[in-house]
Amino acid sequence: MKNTNRLLVIWNEKLVGILERHTKGRVVFQYSQDWLNNVEKPISLSLPCSPKKYSPAISTAFFENLLPENNARTILAFNRRFDKKDVFAFLENFGEDCAGALSIIHEERKIDFTSGQYECINTELTAALDKIMSNPGKYTLFPEMKKARLSIAGAQDKLPVYIEKDQFYLPVTSGSPTTHIIKPANAGFPDIPRNEAFCMELAHHVGLWVPDSRLMKIGTHELFVVNRYDREKTTRTINRIHQEDFCQAMGLPADRKYQKSGGPGFLQCRQLADEFLSDSGVDVRINFVRIMIFNYLIGNHDAHGKNFSVLHEPALKLAPFYDLLSTQVYPLDNKFAMAIGQTYRRDRISDHSFKKFALDMNIRPQKLDSLMVEMLQAVTKSYVPLLSEHEKKYGPSKIYTDLFEVIRDNLGQLKYLF
Repeated sequence: MKNTNRLLVIWNEKLVGILERHTKGRVVFQYSQDWLNNVEKPISLSLPCSPKKYSPAISTAFFENLLPENNARTILAFNRRFDKKDVFAFLENFGEDCAGALSIIHEERKIDFTSGQYECINTELTAALDKIMSNPGKYTLFPEMKKARLSIAGAQDKLPVYIEKDQFYLPVTSGSPTTHIIKPANAGFPDIPRNEAFCMELAHHVGLWVPDSRLMKIGTHELFVVNRYDREKTTRTINRIHQEDFCQAMGLPADRKYQKSGGPGFLQCRQLADEFLSDSGVDVRINFVRIMIFNYLIGNHDAHGKNFSVLHEPALKLAPFYDLLSTQVYPLDNKFAMAIGQTYRRDRISDHSFKKFALDMNIRPQKLDSLMVEMLQAVTKSYVPLLSEHEKKYGPSKIYTDLFEVIRDNLGQLKYLF
């Protein structure tokens, strides 16, 4: 008899282990003996290969970080009639296509690894977007796509899809991975797709490693579309590439993604890189310095522990940077998610803050200065022509003026400090 309180954790069609329901919707994870004998790859740096059952705290921390947050999580739970804190129920309903290489499937559900099986959702997607924009705050995209048996982490409204020739699809089988993530506008921030599209392209222009992305339209709706870096499309198939965010790697639950809430800061990120990414440790530290400077300049104050990830295949390395957009253009509580030195507020950043940051990142102050100058020059050279290019391509929008003013002011402030 199959156990209704057990879920199978699958990695590339092989059983990695078992998830069991614990109290209050938490989960307990254990690797399968066959996996330990024949593969022996950990699904997380916080869950090294071992025959033991992992505690509910460390198991739940990893798997809960695969789930959506905020309003989408609440609506999904309400629609399927389970408690929004029930991690087991979420994975049972939506675990077939998660971030990284894992598929989480109920024992009683037929496992179908047939690849290339998708259903076009253009009509349903347009209707869902119409509904969201006509009822601000009441609906979100993921819950409106009723047939989706997949999960993507984060607070921003988004949906994993397969895209072919500008058509949008959802997978029909467990063996058909999604290839892109789409993010719509919302009533509160109607220009957010353009904001992210510009900031991601600017990051590429200044030499940061980011996934390919673009704006697309469906009906009257504009979407930000980003290629999944944890998927590799070949001529015959789509391979899942395993990855995990820094909160998962550190065994931290999703509600501790911010440093002030007990989440990682730059020091903890550097220590993780030194321990597990030592083959490229210097490059990782330099890239963290560069992304800190870039986020400062574009006014991205929401770069927290779940916005940095580790790729597991073929070897451990820092994943591309993602979720880059300016939060400073919006009337938000714009404190940095990670302190620079010991300072969270942009208006209180000083030369001393950067000296402390250099210590946290274990780089010489002179090296920080040279990286600062390099990024200042690169952004100064690129941001105005790129804003003009985007405005010509996508049409006028107030967001371009707002981005210009934020980046101009932040460049001026940083040049004053250096």
